[in-house]
Amino acid sequence: MDSEDALAKVKEASEAVRETARNVRQGLEEGQPPGQGLTFLRDVVREAPLPALLVAFMLGCLVARR
Repeated sequence: MDSEDALAKVKEASEAVRETARNVRQGLEEGQPPGQGLTFLRDVVREAPLPALLVAFMLGCLVARR
């Protein structure tokens, strides 16, 4: 397999992941009324992604230690 084949496969996989994420996001938006917990969490993460990532990491560390 040469680099062009590998690059084409990576692009294909990347597009598949984007399409899946788009479908999941659309399904979540259609299925959830505003004001719900996940809607609030999604909005917070969009406004401040790095602090949300830090909180998720710390919660993961706490759960992993138990």
